[in-house]
Amino acid sequence: VPSVVYTQPEVAWVGKSEEQLKEENQGPQFKNKGKPFRTEMMKHFFSQRVGVPYKIGKFPFAANSRAKTNNDTDGLVKILSHKETDRMLGAHILGAGAGEMINEATLAMEYGASCEDIARVCHAHPTVSEAFREANLAASFGKAINF
Repeated sequence: VPSVVYTQPEVAWVGKSEEQLKEENQGPQFKNKGKPFRTEMMKHFFSQRVGVPYKIGKFPFAANSRAKTNNDTDGLVKILSHKETDRMLGAHILGAGAGEMINEATLAMEYGASCEDIARVCHAHPTVSEAFREANLAASFGKAINF
């Protein structure tokens, strides 16, 4: 379910945040309180890291043609994707039109799209939604085209 805060600039997100992924990657946190573990198996179990390997793609509105034309360049798109499968894990948008743009991310996540899938879809030019595509390019391939 997408979330939108209708402020100036707008803020919108769907899926996981980077903070949530970092917490998951830290593994279980517990306090031993000086008591020894009962078995080596328990030591092994609690030492395992759980979590999701992830990568980040960002694209600033300052590099977007339509945002420059509109003189509204404050903001960015940030995409979190699975490092191995490239599946989108979260999208965060700050800027004008964020509440409209988050719908593409919600649809992509609902149908299990990869960041490469989104990056390969032709977006009209010049539009602010091209920033969403560029952030997915950065997440999938490590670099956006226009930044």
